[in-house]
Amino acid sequence: MHIYLLTTLHQIYFMNKKYEDRQLSNIASHGNYSKGRKYKDSKLQFNRTEYQRDRDRILYSDAFKRLKHKTQVFFNTKNDHVRTRLTHTLEVAQLARSVARYLNLNDDLAEAISLAHDLGHPPFGHAGEDVLHDLMKNYGGFNHNLHTLKIVTKIEKKYLNFDGLNLTYETLDGIIKHNGPFKSISNVPKLIKSLEKDFNFEIEKYSSLEGQIANICDDIAYVSHDLEDGLRSKIIKIKDLINLPIIDIFLQKFKNNKINDDKLLIYYLTNNLSNYFINDLVENSKFNIIKNEIKNIDDVINYGKQIIEMKANTYKELLSIKKFLFQNMYNNKAILDQYSLIDKKFRLLFEMYTNNPKKLPAKWQTLDYKTRNNVTDAIIATDVCDYIASMTDNYFEMKSNDLRS
Repeated sequence: MHIYLLTTLHQIYFMNKKYEDRQLSNIASHGNYSKGRKYKDSKLQFNRTEYQRDRDRILYSDAFKRLKHKTQVFFNTKNDHVRTRLTHTLEVAQLARSVARYLNLNDDLAEAISLAHDLGHPPFGHAGEDVLHDLMKNYGGFNHNLHTLKIVTKIEKKYLNFDGLNLTYETLDGIIKHNGPFKSISNVPKLIKSLEKDFNFEIEKYSSLEGQIANICDDIAYVSHDLEDGLRSKIIKIKDLINLPIIDIFLQKFKNNKINDDKLLIYYLTNNLSNYFINDLVENSKFNIIKNEIKNIDDVINYGKQIIEMKANTYKELLSIKKFLFQNMYNNKAILDQYSLIDKKFRLLFEMYTNNPKKLPAKWQTLDYKTRNNVTDAIIATDVCDYIASMTDNYFEMKSNDLRS
């Protein structure tokens, strides 16, 4: 029985290796040829590849679990169908996996990067990020992408031999370059520079194709799905969309099909919009790969431009919807009024902990505050920021209420 089981597991392991070697394109990232991890890790179990391990570690992290109670756009909504940061993340991962698989790229890597991309968001989404950035302005500010990197390399503590999740070079590279390469080496944050002691991330160059997929699928997901939530919440009305050319085309199509149910119309509109962007992305990316004779990983990294992208006109359509959402939803008075309340609560909580750092849970104290040896204002502020950024919306509200009691 044991011999049979071991034989079967060996077969699964080599099937996975063969899948990466035979089914994936030469321009895909192959786990078998990964640049590795910072720390020596346990031997891979028979049924997983390197990037599957990365994906699973992200899924089982505490930071990932907390996303279910973190805001995407709407605060404390009573509508169970409005997206949270978790559902947004899962939708990005689904889109990225589909695009990667269609292009014969490594869908496990694309999924891992996508699942990690928003781990660093504080409670209440971009509203929380804005106020934390202001509160930390004397200490380098706050950026949720950089905080994601800090979570997966330092903050998560689940293993005996290292802090963080000990992810592969390729997954970290996709996280670091989620918004593209750095234009100037002088602008590279200290955290990334410290990681470069172990890895050369070539920060001025684009990431793998899988990393590029995760980036653009994030844009497609939040444009399509935030629009759906805005329509469902009635902050945006369908009649408001007629000046957006691509949406008006879909609306006319649905009108001809006599779709009169508003909920059905909203779903079909946003679903078709997402499909439209994804189809264009896939076809144009295939064209870029062939036209520019991209034949291996070195070609991808050294090409100097983004390869996974939509046609220019299609991307302009996406940007026009993004602009519309900023003007009509993200900057809607009802949303901004909530932002104002959240801003005050963040400042009060931050002030309370920076003035009383011993009240921080021990896990979040970089140094021993009891003796206060070598404890600087910057260290205290950073610890407080990390703690608040880790909170869910619910936990943040509980801590804010404690201040008033």
